[in-house]
Amino acid sequence: MQLHNNWQGHYTEIQEEDKLSVLKTIDENQLSIVSGGLMARFEKRFAKFAATNYGVAFNSGTSSILAALWAIGVRQGDEVIVCSYGFEGTIAPMLTLGATIVPCDMNADTFTIDPESIKNAITEKTKAIFVHNPWGVPADYDAIKEVTALPLIADAAHAHGATYKGEPLAKAVAIACYSLGLNKLITGGELGCAVTDSLELRDAMILYGHINRAPMDLKTNEWTGNAVGLKLRPHPFAMALAMPQIKRYDEKKILLVETCQAIETIFEKHGFIAQAVPENSTRVYWRIVLKIEETVFKGVTTDSIESFLKEHGIPVEKNHYWPLLADRKIFDWEDNQSLVRKTNTPTATAVVPRTITLPAPVVLPSEELQRIENILSKIHTLTENIAV
Repeated sequence: MQLHNNWQGHYTEIQEEDKLSVLKTIDENQLSIVSGGLMARFEKRFAKFAATNYGVAFNSGTSSILAALWAIGVRQGDEVIVCSYGFEGTIAPMLTLGATIVPCDMNADTFTIDPESIKNAITEKTKAIFVHNPWGVPADYDAIKEVTALPLIADAAHAHGATYKGEPLAKAVAIACYSLGLNKLITGGELGCAVTDSLELRDAMILYGHINRAPMDLKTNEWTGNAVGLKLRPHPFAMALAMPQIKRYDEKKILLVETCQAIETIFEKHGFIAQAVPENSTRVYWRIVLKIEETVFKGVTTDSIESFLKEHGIPVEKNHYWPLLADRKIFDWEDNQSLVRKTNTPTATAVVPRTITLPAPVVLPSEELQRIENILSKIHTLTENIAV
């Protein structure tokens, strides 16, 4: 059976004002911006969105991570602690800088990095902690800071508008890196932005990734030459496309959270467990990822559950983060084989294969929510088949 519908199709992401914003850059012949103008406006606007002092725009979220790591001081031979539950694209910048990644375990409830696992992984070579906020759930930053004073870099690619202890999560870290790529919660097609409260770190990121912007835009650095890294600056069209979306994002976030929580509530009634959120924090949704309740689905394989849902038109996606990071193909590449220090991650090994992944629609009609309820009311037949 084909999928009942495209859950994402009920919300118009790119609106007329976004198109007009891009057309304006064409009319004004803004085909490349080194400094000032639209770039300065975008960086100021996104920094305000993240409640930080400074923003530095990049051509992708991955590029923002590369510049952030370099700004923190990550170099060849250093180690960076990451969560084993994550995306290999976020560790590629570490490998590019010659650093070794050290995957740590995840929290079984929030799916975020486990602070105790961080504590056990730190060595004299550890330069930074790279903190994922999976699917829009903030990590427990206070708990992380209790075990280490090392610099924290947040991967906020899924977490536009998420808050930790009442503030945007970027306030909890040295640098937060946002992806505004295709299908992200705010999108420029290909775009990223790193935000920080530190003028020194802002300057260091410009120095690494903004050729011809350095040295003129540097405020704290006495460097008088050009940038020293790759050219990572964004295209004006991407920033123009994203700017109006930032303005209306609060409205979108309300709809997104309401819809996804309604879906989670239905699934929780029928043997699934939603991600937990740290106390006094709020999440957003880039995907809905649910654990399979073993007491309900004992003996039923994950594949069987996914197949049942797909056959009834619920758009289940692949498990994006399985296998775990240390076992990804990126480490089969000859240059990378020595750049991972494998550790034991028993929680992630047990939990991740027993999850299902759904899209995170901004809106869904009430009849679609009822259809989901009707389908899940029949999922118990899987356990009946096992009993037979």
